[in-house]
Parts: sequence; C-alpha cells; structure tokens
Amino acid sequence: MLCRILLVVSFFLSFLPGKSQEQTLDYFLQQGIKNSPLIRDLNGQIRSNRIDSLLIKAMNKPRVEFRGYAFYAPVINNIGYSEIITNIANLTTVMNVSQQLFNKKTVEANLLKTGVQRQSLVNSVHLTEIGLKKAITGAYLDAWSTYSDISVNLELLSFAKEQEKILKSLTASGIYKQTDYLSFMIDLQGQELQVRELNLQFRKQISDLYILCGIRDTGAFSPVKPELGNPPPVKKEISSLFMRFYLDSLRITNEKILIDRNYKPAVSWFTDAGLINNDPKVIYQNFGLSLGLNFTLPVYDGNQRKLNHQKLKSEEDIRAGYAEAFKREYNQQLQQLVEQLDQTRALLPAVRSQARNAELLVNQEKELVIKGSGSITDYLIAVKNYVSVRRSLNQYEVRILQIRNEINYLKQ
Repeated sequence: MLCRILLVVSFFLSFLPGKSQEQTLDYFLQQGIKNSPLIRDLNGQIRSNRIDSLLIKAMNKPRVEFRGYAFYAPVINNIGYSEIITNIANLTTVMNVSQQLFNKKTVEANLLKTGVQRQSLVNSVHLTEIGLKKAITGAYLDAWSTYSDISVNLELLSFAKEQEKILKSLTASGIYKQTDYLSFMIDLQGQELQVRELNLQFRKQISDLYILCGIRDTGAFSPVKPELGNPPPVKKEISSLFMRFYLDSLRITNEKILIDRNYKPAVSWFTDAGLINNDPKVIYQNFGLSLGLNFTLPVYDGNQRKLNHQKLKSEEDIRAGYAEAFKREYNQQLQQLVEQLDQTRALLPAVRSQARNAELLVNQEKELVIKGSGSITDYLIAVKNYVSVRRSLNQYEVRILQIRNEINYLKQ
C-alpha cells in the first residue's frame, strides 16, 4: 500500500512543473492579443480607412480624361443617313479636364466621416483587447485556483507516506484497531481520487486557456498568482466603454451635415482641347479648345431631406437611451463590485487565522497518532477541516482577484 501511495504522490508531484516552467498571466495576455483574429481584422480595417481618406482628397482634385471618337456614315446612291444630321463622318480626339468648385465643406464632412470611422475602429480594437484580457485573466484564475487545490491535497498525501507505515506497525502491535487503520486508508484513497479529479479539471482549464489565447502548446505549466493592481485612472467620457456612444453621436451629426450638403448648389468647371472634325480635307483647321461651367441646384425630391433628418433623429434618441442606461448600470455595477471587494477582503484575516489553527491541530493530532495515544478518527476530522479551510481561503483569494478583474475592465 505504501508503494502505491508513493507512486501516486510522485506522479502528481511530477505533474507540477518546476520554476523554469512557470507561466505568468502577462505571457498569456500578450499571446492572446497577438493571436486574436478579430484584432488583426480591425487593424486591417484601420489601414483601409486611411486609404479611404486619401481617396476623398483625390476625388476633389482636377479630373483629366482623354476622349476619342470616330464615326462614319456613308451615303451610297443617295441612300443613307441624312448628311445634315450626321455630316457623314466625325472624328473627335480631346483631352478633358474638370473639377468641382466650392466643395470644401463637403470634402471636410466626408473626411470627418472617415475620421469618425477610424476612431470607432480604434475604439473597437481597445474594447476587444480589454474584453480579451478580462476573459484570459478569468480563465487563468480558474487554473490557478485548481492548481492551488492540487497543491493542498498533495501536501496532505505527502503526510500519508510518512504515517502509513507507522500506523500499520501500531495496528499490528494492537495499539490501534484494524478498523481505524482501514478508515485511514479509505480516507487516503478518497484524497487520491480528489487529486485525480482536480488533475483532470486542471488539464481541461489549461486546454481552454490555450485555445482562448490561440496557443498550440498542450503541455502543463505552473500558474503563478497574478498581481492585479489598479489601472491608471481614466475619465468615463474618454474610456472605451463610453467612447462608443460619443462616436455614434458624432457619426449621426456628420450624417446630418452630409445630407444638407447634398442640397447646396453644385458648380464645376471643365475644359477640353483637341481635334473635332468631320471633313478630312480641312482636318488641320479643326484643332481647338473649349471652356465651360456646370451648375446644379436641387429643387424638389419628395421631401427626402426632411425624412432623412427624421430618421437620424430617431437614431439619436435610441443612442441616447442606450447611453443613459449603460451609464446607470455602469455606476451600479462598479459600486457593487467595490463593496464586494471590501467585504471579501475583510474576511481574509479571520480565514487565515482559522487556517493556521487548523494546520496546528492537524500537526498535534498527527503527533498523537504517531505516539499511539491519539484517535485516528479525530485526526481524519482535523485533516478534512484543514482541507476545507484551505480551500475556502483559496476561494476567497480567487474571488478577490476575480472582482479586481471585473473592476479593472470597467475602469479601462
């Protein structure tokens, strides 16, 4: 039996890697952000948005075109198209230049539109990053919590390898009953099963963490208790969580400007130079140029302008409603988390004191059992209480880090 216990303990101790194989939370955060396909997609859209700005500027520059046209409509035996209309032949080769005038505000509005889109994409990248950090941190804390439970149980199993041989000898000497020895072994086997279950749970959590971070590695590692400090203070108005509502408002305002610009008079100039000829005999006389202006003034389109403004007004009301509801929920959630953090922290001193007393009791009961003057039942009860208290302490510490993770997410 002792050999089997030693094998079990050795197996699980070998499962817990040494210091060189420890992986901190920062490593997984860096890998998760680096491997995120959504973040890569958003960064690609940001690069494309910069090109959109250049296209808007380019569209406002003079447009140069070469136009060529050749036409021949023969009249045979007085049969054919009317010569008065077709002039029989037509040859046109001209270089045309055109540009819209007084279009500065429209260009500025379009550039503002792409600017708002770019800011929204940048904000989306930040929102994705902090959301991913929150999820990775939560997954890492789950793995660290299970790892801590495994460590406690392995610590108790290591006690067993020191005591099993002594108890067996004392039982053979008649100091303890065979039933007491069997109770000890049954409890020990339960502890082994508990470690096996925790081991399976830990491996599953590691796998989930690797998948979340886009890491192909499947090996085990030793989690390190993360230090989740306070993030730098950020005003609500410029935090990523609130910025999305501001950017939506800016987008709606800009859409109104673009709608109004469509109803302003539009003026453009054009010029061309080249050859327009219908008689090859005098082709050398038909080189020339022309200048002109185009003017457009919208008059009536079925009140589309008014309807579009009403549509945007409805969209703005919806946006404002969501923003107000989010602000209210944000304040309530943050207040609740801060209260939970303070209350949970206040419990730690008492739980730690309880853990120290439970450990002291286990050691005392162990010494009594080894001397043959103690009760195995009392010892097993003390061990179970110790495990329970240590697990509670671990859960409180994990809960504090989980609450801190939620607060950090809201404050970024």
